[in-house]
Amino acid sequence: MVQFCNMKFLSTLFVLCTFMLSSQAQEVKQLDIQFDQDVIALGEMTRGTVIDTAIHFTNIGLDTLQIDLVSGCECTTLDWPIKAIAPGDRARIDVRFDSTEKEESGEVEIDIIFKNIIEEIDAPYFRITSYTFELID
Repeated sequence: MVQFCNMKFLSTLFVLCTFMLSSQAQEVKQLDIQFDQDVIALGEMTRGTVIDTAIHFTNIGLDTLQIDLVSGCECTTLDWPIKAIAPGDRARIDVRFDSTEKEESGEVEIDIIFKNIIEEIDAPYFRITSYTFELID
């Protein structure tokens, strides 16, 4: 009987610890987005190719987000939504890459700066994503 009680106690303790750890690991942040793809691979192309693509993401945080600025290199034209993005909503940033001035393959970072402020550091919330390309002759 004692062994059964100890086993039941250990099982209950295990379940409680697992629940506590999983609830901590899934802590929802006030400001957070999730990209459909962390890095977009544009693939092989010849110099001078222009490619249109999009960065898709979901607001998985608790607060409504609003994009202030999106920037990339001079080879990239960007268009982003001006309306607020509510929790659970999806959004997209249109990207046009022009490889005309590129000399070699590479990766281009896209900086997304939001109007939302992270209170702990008194700075705008931002995220970085990127796309890659491979130049061929």
